[in-house]
Amino acid sequence: MRMRMRIATDADAALLARLHTMSWRSAYSAILDPSFLSGPIEQERLDVWTFRLGQRRPHQTAIIAETAEGPVGFVCAIGAEDERWGTLVDNLHVLPSAKGRGWGTSLLAAAANWSLGTYPASGLYLWCFEQNEPARRFYEGRGGVIAERSRHAVPGGGDRPVIRYHWADPVSVSGDARSGGSPRAVS
Repeated sequence: MRMRMRIATDADAALLARLHTMSWRSAYSAILDPSFLSGPIEQERLDVWTFRLGQRRPHQTAIIAETAEGPVGFVCAIGAEDERWGTLVDNLHVLPSAKGRGWGTSLLAAAANWSLGTYPASGLYLWCFEQNEPARRFYEGRGGVIAERSRHAVPGGGDRPVIRYHWADPVSVSGDARSGGSPRAVS
């Protein structure tokens, strides 16, 4: 199935909030507070994405993956966010029904390509809930190295143990050799 990628605009805030909500409800049902996941998450995610996309920050991108049937996921990256670790992949979400088809890999590669094109000396990193075994297998399978463990506050209250995954050279996940960072159609 053919997929295309495009840069999100402020008009996509509701779409990203919906994809984010669906992903969290599926992946984080045993991690986040059930009362948060069953209600306030929808408005909370809409507020987050309305703010983020409305800011027009040049050091941030959000890339949406779509098929002919509609959107299947997205990735958000903040360029050179950390002096030591590099570009932050702040969100990478694929609809539960679309997992296992390579779209997460393509989205991670799109974020790496964007970072390489915009911040060529920057590594790539992200935080993952320690309890999220499928995501951990995914990142480790794409060369992510565990750099540290910590605890982070979470929406809905409390904190959870997290792991920082790092790629010193994003070329290893980009799918292209320093391609310039443009989202592209993928089969």
